[in-house]
Amino acid sequence: MAKRTREAKTPNLRRRIAILAVISVIVLVVTGVRLFSIQGMDSMKLAEKALENRLVTRTLPADRGQIVAADGTVLADSVSRYQLVVDQENVAKYKKDGKLLGAWGAAEALAGPLKTDPGVLYPKLVGDKRWNPVAKGLTSETWREVDDLGILGITAEEYAVRSYPSGAVAGNLVGFLSSDGQAQAGLELSYNEQLSGKDGQQQYERGARGEIIPLGDNNIRAAKDGDGIRTTIDTNMQYYAQQAITEQVKKNKAESGSVVVKEIKTGNLVAAADAPSVDPNNPGKVDGADRGSRIFTDVFEPGSTAKMVTAAALLDQGLVTPDQQFTVPDKWKAPNDEEFRDSSPHPDQKLTFAGILAESSNTGTILAGQALTEAQRYEYMKKFGFGSKSPIGFPAETGGILHPYQDWDGRTKYTVMFGQGVAANAIQTTDVVATIANGGVYVPSRLVDGTISPSGKTIPVPPGQTTRVVSEKAADQTLAMLEGVVAEGTGKSAAVTGYRVAGKTGTAQAPAAEGGGYDGYTASFVGVIPAEDPQYAISVTLQRPRKGYYGGTAAAPVFSDVAGYAMRHYKIPPSQTEPDLPAREWK
Repeated sequence: MAKRTREAKTPNLRRRIAILAVISVIVLVVTGVRLFSIQGMDSMKLAEKALENRLVTRTLPADRGQIVAADGTVLADSVSRYQLVVDQENVAKYKKDGKLLGAWGAAEALAGPLKTDPGVLYPKLVGDKRWNPVAKGLTSETWREVDDLGILGITAEEYAVRSYPSGAVAGNLVGFLSSDGQAQAGLELSYNEQLSGKDGQQQYERGARGEIIPLGDNNIRAAKDGDGIRTTIDTNMQYYAQQAITEQVKKNKAESGSVVVKEIKTGNLVAAADAPSVDPNNPGKVDGADRGSRIFTDVFEPGSTAKMVTAAALLDQGLVTPDQQFTVPDKWKAPNDEEFRDSSPHPDQKLTFAGILAESSNTGTILAGQALTEAQRYEYMKKFGFGSKSPIGFPAETGGILHPYQDWDGRTKYTVMFGQGVAANAIQTTDVVATIANGGVYVPSRLVDGTISPSGKTIPVPPGQTTRVVSEKAADQTLAMLEGVVAEGTGKSAAVTGYRVAGKTGTAQAPAAEGGGYDGYTASFVGVIPAEDPQYAISVTLQRPRKGYYGGTAAAPVFSDVAGYAMRHYKIPPSQTEPDLPAREWK
């Protein structure tokens, strides 16, 4: 009996021993794996995590390209500024002369260079944040003062801010950046990609004080700085034009005004002045509507300045001659019963075609112009640039309004001949007179004539493609008639002592902003000087002047002022010949 009991217990014992052995092996395996993990894999992870904590990645901003005037005057530039940042855990260990001063001591030390109170700085320095901004907008001189203090945990991050050294001079053209560095207007916006360049990146190991560990991981992808642009603007001419139009806007209580000065042979805009103007350093000081350039963005009915197009077209087609005789009534009724009239009542006038232009007669223009087909009227306006944007590509630039002639109603087909039922901007009206003065050849206007590489090399931008619009003979005949406008007609106030001037006045109703009728006038004058060898085309436009709204009285005097300055500034000698003016009247 006892023997059987012992035999029964033996298998149980053996089973227990086997189970214990298996458990022991499992424990040993698990322990071994854990030891391997701790000594091998986990240590690698811990090392990687420690490196992550020491690694810092920062953007290396590309320098934004400059915008300069034709003579190299800087209109827009980027300057370095610094943001002061703190590692609060490290600044708590700040010592001086062996004495622990901590965050409060650091605040007291920084207060001097930062020109503030320690109590303002202290809340930004105390805590457990490893990165916290303290102050922004520091100059390099201020940062050097701070760095010389040797405060543990205080570092700086460099960034660039845009500066406009010339202030409001050409400000409406240059544009500006937002507070976060985004281009908002003008050349800054239209050339943003070229000016911006491409940011780089630096990754480095940071020590306890925030310093770069020289032998640690340090990878750099260099920034590619942006290219600069050279404008065609002459800052002296621009400043003078801005002053002149600003004064006239105030004098005539106008809503706005502009002056464009174009070098005829090159197409370069040497001035493009808006009033009101904007200082890109502080764009928020003016209304949003004044932060761009109305020269490019605003459309208006050109009024009588468009009679130049009708005249040039008729002469180009050989349908009239400058001395052709017309009997011009103050009212004229078309075959479709539409009635037209001149700006003021008058008895029938015996005027030549040149006289019609000099007197700026609407009815006379229709009498002569109806010889053109509607398709011809449209095509010449299109060839002179109406309805198309310039190649400048200015932000929000308008191409104006020129509806297909098939869409003209019974009135518009006549009014387009004297500048109603069509709309243009100031660049387009300037281009019309410049084309006539250039022997009938259109030279595209341009505002940028070169790019500047980061190394400082200037690369010229090729001029635009020229096109012939009317024959040289037709252009010369039209120019001679435009001299008569200034010498004997509505443009007498545009005269410049010692120089022959050719040009045309314009007065048109200004459409209401909300649509549905008109609520003022557009006064304008476009002309060239000197007429015997035209060098500069100049346009002056005033929107909704409340004191004197005729182009001959509100705009022409500004032309005279700006054109006279241009002749002095560019040292162009006075005219040596007298004009051969076509007859204005007949008997």
